[in-house]
Amino acid sequence: MAKFIIGSTGFPPFDNPPDLPDRPDPPVRRRLTRKEIERDVRPLDVAAREAMMLCLETHDRRFDRLPIPVRYRASGAIEAWTIARSIAGRDGAKLAAAFADHNRPVMELQSELDDFVTGCLGEAPFDADHRDLCEIYTQSAISQAFWLRKGALYEPTSALHRLLEASDIASDVPVSLLRLPAPAICIVPEPALRDSHDGFEAVMVFEHGSPAGWTENRCLTFCGWPHEDSPKLDLPVTFFSIEAGGNNASLQRIIAGLSVHFPMDDESMVFWRRALDYVVKVLLYLSLDVAPVIHERPYSTAPRRPAAPGKRKRLEQFEALESLYDRYIVGPAVLPEPSCTSASSNSTDHEVRAHWRRGHFRMQAHGPGATLRKLIFVMPVLVRADRLGVDAAP
Repeated sequence: MAKFIIGSTGFPPFDNPPDLPDRPDPPVRRRLTRKEIERDVRPLDVAAREAMMLCLETHDRRFDRLPIPVRYRASGAIEAWTIARSIAGRDGAKLAAAFADHNRPVMELQSELDDFVTGCLGEAPFDADHRDLCEIYTQSAISQAFWLRKGALYEPTSALHRLLEASDIASDVPVSLLRLPAPAICIVPEPALRDSHDGFEAVMVFEHGSPAGWTENRCLTFCGWPHEDSPKLDLPVTFFSIEAGGNNASLQRIIAGLSVHFPMDDESMVFWRRALDYVVKVLLYLSLDVAPVIHERPYSTAPRRPAAPGKRKRLEQFEALESLYDRYIVGPAVLPEPSCTSASSNSTDHEVRAHWRRGHFRMQAHGPGATLRKLIFVMPVLVRADRLGVDAAP
């Protein structure tokens, strides 16, 4: 039976290789015990591998209904990365500082996490399995940054979803009006959109400084997750950034120009146009003084009980707590009754037909001499409701 060499956890290749002359046996005394083997493994290696494996757990079905950043917390991946960074000392502190820095462009963080893992474990074999695992665990960098930057979750109501879906953005609304209520936010659409085949799970938005070479000093980065049943989960562009400082370019132009600035295939373009249109409208709605917002805090107010006895019970207790999350509910619970408007006409031959006028965001003149502009939202309105019966007649 082969024996372990002292100071090693592996086997010698041969006792006496046939092509070499006899030589003294290496110093072998006994097989290493399990405790001795475990002592030879660096704690940082164990912590990094544990964090990587827990990123795989994030895709487990039991976390399906949770928002993306909450999945990483509920699976234990966020805590595991925190432990790994703590063990890594200066390198870990440097990575944590990059994640927490509000001015740090978020698109750089995935490669920094990969460099951190390489520093912990050494260069991995460049094969398909490693590339798949690397793509999974580096995506956790976005959620780590979200929590370290004290991100907030926003969930629009079903009523607001229907309202925004039937609304437009005027051509004079500038991109500089997009302001985040926190350094990082995660917008979780209502279930009808999340469960739609062409829908999306969530979109995170980060506000940060500009990368080198950009002209503006303020940028927004959008990170999107398509619906999990989509035939193409790995979109060529999972995130992109726009300049949003003093730029007076219209939001309409930004959305329409996606294909020019960010080359994508048709499927990716459809996804981002829909996701960006939705997120931009939610952000504009949040900037209105009249926007109803309710802050729910089930995670912050949940009682922290002593650890349960037994590993399985402790795990269940941990997942139950970490699956809770604080959130902001945005929008009305129900839509108000539709208002009506009439249209005058000098002749019954030119009567305006009954129709819905879509809601829209637009800039309104105000102030001295109407020289200032502010954002307003005009609710959808039913035009010539008095003609509904007439226009419906054959």
